[in-house]
Amino acid sequence: VWLVATGTALLLYAFGMGIGFSALDPRNSAAVAHGASAGVIVWLILTWAAALWTGGIFASWFDGRNDTEMGVVRGLAVWGLSMAATGLVIASGLTHAAFMTAAVGAGGTAGAASAIDPTQAAHYLAAVMWTAFGSAVVSLITAAFGGWMGAHHVHRVYHLRRYAQHLREA
Repeated sequence: VWLVATGTALLLYAFGMGIGFSALDPRNSAAVAHGASAGVIVWLILTWAAALWTGGIFASWFDGRNDTEMGVVRGLAVWGLSMAATGLVIASGLTHAAFMTAAVGAGGTAGAASAIDPTQAAHYLAAVMWTAFGSAVVSLITAAFGGWMGAHHVHRVYHLRRYAQHLREA
């Protein structure tokens, strides 16, 4: 089910990259060096939220029961799987970047390694980390809400089934 969330995220990321690259002027080096704008950060957070909300809904729909508490748990499971998969991809990318940086530094091209300003790199890293944190928190809430909503409205997906009312014991 988290594949639904991943597919939605990839679709929205591709759409956002298409808009971003269309608006980018590669001849303006100052704008390119400026980095990610607030719009990119908002787009990343909204993409995660929409993708995991969709994944939570589908997780509850695939279960086929109208138990809203378990719908929330299914949404949280989709969130957990997505965070674990994303963590693995990010760790793989950071490992690759570290090896490439070490190879460039060992290759004798000191100009490429010394062109990185530590203050600017720290600023970008802080922005990336805050964006990742915001995305994780917002997507956690939307995944749980999507799971609840999917379980709450499962009777519209499986309209030919008869469901017993879910009652809590006092």
